[in-house]
Amino acid sequence: MFINYEYENHVYNVEVERKEDKYLVTYDNTTYTVEAEEVKPGQLKIKLGDRYIKCVVAEGKNGKFVFIDGDVFKVKPVPLTGRKRMEKKEGNLSSPISGKVVRVNVKKGDAVKKGDVLMVIEAMKMEYLIKAPYDGMVKKVNFKEKDQIELGEITVEIEKKEE
Repeated sequence: MFINYEYENHVYNVEVERKEDKYLVTYDNTTYTVEAEEVKPGQLKIKLGDRYIKCVVAEGKNGKFVFIDGDVFKVKPVPLTGRKRMEKKEGNLSSPISGKVVRVNVKKGDAVKKGDVLMVIEAMKMEYLIKAPYDGMVKKVNFKEKDQIELGEITVEIEKKEE
């Protein structure tokens, strides 16, 4: 699952995958193994490597407040499909942010595996990876390197491989 959160006017693109009783959290091309236990509603005990972190999450009007080790972070989710709702079809991968396409790794007809990086978008000096959500074949690539892209625009269309 891909999640985008905004914190202090920066959008952070995070991928979270559940593996048994742990989570694999990928951010900025680094994957972390995380264990989380809900102690009581809104209160988490998180294990990151050898470190234990106490975390409290509270819902606000315009986002969430996350309290970690005495620090407060206000974050809000950023929809993956953009502010303007588009018709979401399986296989249409939309841009998580407005920016510049810096790399296109596929072309029409290419076979892709789940997790393959299809395109890289740069915004605010950060790179956002568009990854294949499953094994399949590229039906269409809508942008080339150096193109400007807007939040929610369809980057790549892929067709799921038949089981």
